[in-house]
Amino acid sequence: MTLNLHGIQDFLAEHELDGWLLADFHGRNEVAIRLLGIKGMLTRRMFYFIPAVGEPTALVNPIEADKFKHLPGDVLPCLGYKMLESELTRILAGKDRIAMEYSPLGRLPYVAMVDAGTIDLVRQSGVEIVSSADLVAAFQAALSAEQIATHRMAAHNLIEIKDDTFKFIADAVSSGKTITEYDVVQFVLQKFDEDDITTDHSPICAVDSHGGDPHYEPAATGSAFIKRGQLIVLDIWAKLKREGSIFGDITWMAYTGTREEIPAKYTNLFSVLAKARDGAVGFIRENIDKRPVHGWEVDDVCRLFITAAGHGDRFIHRTGHSITDSTHGSGPNIDNLETEDQRRLAKGHLFSIEPGIYYPEFGLRTEIDVLIGHEGAEVTTLPLQTAITPLL
Repeated sequence: MTLNLHGIQDFLAEHELDGWLLADFHGRNEVAIRLLGIKGMLTRRMFYFIPAVGEPTALVNPIEADKFKHLPGDVLPCLGYKMLESELTRILAGKDRIAMEYSPLGRLPYVAMVDAGTIDLVRQSGVEIVSSADLVAAFQAALSAEQIATHRMAAHNLIEIKDDTFKFIADAVSSGKTITEYDVVQFVLQKFDEDDITTDHSPICAVDSHGGDPHYEPAATGSAFIKRGQLIVLDIWAKLKREGSIFGDITWMAYTGTREEIPAKYTNLFSVLAKARDGAVGFIRENIDKRPVHGWEVDDVCRLFITAAGHGDRFIHRTGHSITDSTHGSGPNIDNLETEDQRRLAKGHLFSIEPGIYYPEFGLRTEIDVLIGHEGAEVTTLPLQTAITPLL
């Protein structure tokens, strides 16, 4: 990723900010490391200041100065903390408002990458610190056309693998072959290899009560056997095996029986989830070209459907998450439960919409990916699941 200096400076000027101060120690600020394209081990404190006008300045330890030579602006080696703090005060002189990876009250921990002591140090210079959340969303989470293309390929592969996996389960159950949730996960991972895609964590296959745990992880020992008359959650996510490629992420529901055998309570609950999911997408489509649309309000819209149906206390996670080259990306999340995401959804943002209802005996979830493109909000993981898939 090339640092878009002119774009960042235009953003800073438009939002009346005097600069963006990127601070890190030991690679803890993932936003800064990824944005600056720092490679290899980083073990000392550093600052990289992008002013609204003028050239950036990097304040770095002499040992690691070479890691910053590819960046625009001056690289100033600072020998010791006294020089580092003195030079920081100098480059911030006359500045009033700057952005950092900071979140007031910790409401958005995804960008709260700078420790409180460093925030105190910077404030001693007399500047007001605001969150860089909107900068991160604009310059790290907005996907390029090439990245979107890799997402579409991953999404296409995932839909096909979902179909293959349901057939694998159906064939096993029909023939009386013994398989477990873990066996299904291994089948999915094999398909990933065949399609030359990869993932960061193992997929989820959850049967009956295990589906009541949104992050259930089937293990080689202790996984449930899959037999007739069971509800199955299949959650799979992957990306192409190439640098900068973007994840796809889907969840589908199945039942190891005929359509007529699916219990009415499952059918009814899935209908609630589908309405909530489609209602959230409809809200985005209706408003995205008219006014700013934020992650928190889309979460509220989706959650209202489930609450109105009497299951609000069983929807125990956010509606969706940002998707980039990480499964959980640095862009706006669809969230007003776990965090208050006030970031605006904008062109190039990709995210999931995945409402769920969870009880101790079972759980249901539906998950799609949505892209904000030039034509508004697009569901990139079609077809939509409109009902639980019968496998027999």
